[in-house]
Amino acid sequence: MPDHNERNPVGYVIGIGFLVLLALLVIVLLWGFFVATVPAGSVGIQDTFGSVHDDTLQPGFHIKSPFTSVNMMNTRTQKYVDYGTSDTATIVALSNDGMQTTMGIAVNFHINPSTAVELYKRVGLGYMDIVMVNPIHSVPRDLISKYDTKTLYSASKEGSTDRAKLEQELYEGIKERLNAVGVSDSIVIEQVSIRNIDFPQVYKDSITSKMRMDTEIQQKELEVRKQQMEAQRVVAEAEGQANANVARAKGEAEANRIRTASLSPILLQYTWIQGMLENNNTIYIPIDENGIPVIRTV
Repeated sequence: MPDHNERNPVGYVIGIGFLVLLALLVIVLLWGFFVATVPAGSVGIQDTFGSVHDDTLQPGFHIKSPFTSVNMMNTRTQKYVDYGTSDTATIVALSNDGMQTTMGIAVNFHINPSTAVELYKRVGLGYMDIVMVNPIHSVPRDLISKYDTKTLYSASKEGSTDRAKLEQELYEGIKERLNAVGVSDSIVIEQVSIRNIDFPQVYKDSITSKMRMDTEIQQKELEVRKQQMEAQRVVAEAEGQANANVARAKGEAEANRIRTASLSPILLQYTWIQGMLENNNTIYIPIDENGIPVIRTV
């Protein structure tokens, strides 16, 4: 008969396995209390019952007190999300000549790792909605009211100098407003870009009509200039031809004068005789000084 005091191998293995699983479960449950893992591009803010540690946890693996919570703050470049819904902040205001203007802007920023603790103490994790909304809306509103519609319309075109100028003013203005609430060293504005500038449809229609009229006027002016240039060319050709005719007439008159002055009766007679000699069909009959043919005698 089997000895009941002998250990059951199967039961022994099951027991060991149960203990291992129990130990792993305890470790998992306690892991979050004793260990903090900070991902790359972030810093960890240690908060123990409301007391914030001055030192931040850098990316990596850290052992901590079980009573300390670690809040992660992203230090990479971020896009401002307006009211938590869109990365474009839309602002509507009146230009200085009373035209309703809609401007959409995008803001890139990052959290300064060395001052992230101060930002957490002063504002907390909801800094976008708490300290960034007002500057990002108020600065464009003031900027729109500063300029007339013509300048704003020019700035609506990508690559224009007016657009670059307004973007620089937005950048400086938002930085200054953030500085006023004491977080400019913690929230670093990297870039402010104008996404779009829009106007009421009636104004856009009038602009389109004006641009069409300007184009037609330019075409007409170009046609007039072409006609003027053609007329100038014709006049110049006519004057050139007239001058050439005058010069030719003067030359012919001068040549005739020279020939007339240099002709003598002997020369004329020689030229006439030479012409007859060169013509085989001509019979030469010499005449005397009275015009009577001279008969040669042997």
